[in-house]
Amino acid sequence: MTDKLQDTKPILERFRLDGRVALVTGGGQGIGRAFAHALGEAGANVAVVDLAADKADEVTHELSNKGINAIAITADVTRADQVQKMVDVVVDKWGTLTIGVNNAGIAGWFDIETMPENEWDKIMNLNLKGVFLCAQAEGRIMLESGYGKIINTASMSAHIANMPQNQTAYNTSKAGVLHLTRSLA
Repeated sequence: MTDKLQDTKPILERFRLDGRVALVTGGGQGIGRAFAHALGEAGANVAVVDLAADKADEVTHELSNKGINAIAITADVTRADQVQKMVDVVVDKWGTLTIGVNNAGIAGWFDIETMPENEWDKIMNLNLKGVFLCAQAEGRIMLESGYGKIINTASMSAHIANMPQNQTAYNTSKAGVLHLTRSLA
């Protein structure tokens, strides 16, 4: 009996992303920054997208210092025109988009009975509408090319109401991201 594992590539080679093109929103810090580094270290070209240009530039510089092909893009993912421009910049630079990481998001702690409506809207727009707009623009490129992976960052808060934190809008938005992702799958 032969060992089937002997006939396969080493495990780390199976995770290589050479030739892939990734876009990471919220890439200037936190989870997005970690995604950008991981994808780049695995061989992908990486577009680091953030609302704060200095943060996107900083992470792009970190990646470039590692020999990773990276560009910084400043975009507001709650605006369809900026999302489309962001995707267009990536496609113009590398010819395609194969990985979309829709990670930009914010939290917020408010008692629901006193939460200002504009704060609710801000959280819902960034955390949920932003994911929708990004997945829509990314998906058009991926459907046309016949290949692509979209990763939407949700949270355990999509499944539970974290207490005692008063994060009603955040929890609701992340549950929306989870169900949007299921609907797209």
